[in-house]
Amino acid sequence: MLITGGCSFSVSTWPWYLENALPAYRLVSTAMGSQGNGLISRKIIYQVSKLLASRRSEDLLVGIMWSGPDRHDYYIHNTNTAPIVYKEDNWMQNPTRFIPDTEGAWTIISPGWRMPSAANYYVNFHDSIGQYIYTLEHILRTQWFLQSMGVKYFMTTYTGEVLPEIVKTHNDTKHLYELVDTSVFLPVLGEYEWCRDYSDLEFPNPEDNHPSREQHRAFADQVILPFLKERNLI
Repeated sequence: MLITGGCSFSVSTWPWYLENALPAYRLVSTAMGSQGNGLISRKIIYQVSKLLASRRSEDLLVGIMWSGPDRHDYYIHNTNTAPIVYKEDNWMQNPTRFIPDTEGAWTIISPGWRMPSAANYYVNFHDSIGQYIYTLEHILRTQWFLQSMGVKYFMTTYTGEVLPEIVKTHNDTKHLYELVDTSVFLPVLGEYEWCRDYSDLEFPNPEDNHPSREQHRAFADQVILPFLKERNLI
C-alpha cells in the first residue's frame, strides 16, 4: 500500500504517477485541496493505523508533501453548530471529516478567506512563528508515529515556505527543527521550486504555482523514484 498526504499539490498528481511506477503498490490518497498540516498529519496517522490492523508494516510506504504553515483547522464536535462557510473561498469540502460515522468534523481556514472564523483567527490569533511551531509539531508527531510502527516513509514540501531558514535559527523553533529527521526529506526545497528551476516545463498558469501534470510526472520520475531506490524504500 502507498499512502500519501498533502494539499492540492497532491490531489491526482505525483502520487498517481508514483503508483503507476510501482505496480506492486495500491494507492490510498488522503490529500485534499486547501487543507493544512494538521489534517495532513491526522489523516496519515488514521489511515496507517487502520491499514496496520490487517497488514504488515513492511507492506506500507507513506509519502507526505507538507503544505502552507499559515493554513489552520479546528474541530467541531456537533457540526450543526458549524459556522456558515463561503464557497468563494475555494475549499473542496468544509467542514471535512476523515473518520466514517462520526458526528464531528474539521473546519479548515486560510489567510484571505471570507468566512468569519478565518477573519477572526487571522486578525486576533494568528502568529507566523506560532504557525511554524504547529507545523513542526505536526511533522514530528507523524515522524515519531511512523518510526514507532516501523513504516517506511518519505517527506517533502509543496514549496520552500513550509520550512524556511528562520525555523532553523529562531529560539522558539530551533529545538523542534533539530528533532526533525531531515534524511527522509526529498533533496529539494519544494516541488514548486524544483519544477520551476529543473523541470524545463512551463507552468499552466504563470500566476499560479501549481505544477502541470507533466511537471508532476517529471517530479515523480526524476526526484521521488531515485530517492526511494537510493534509500532502499522500494
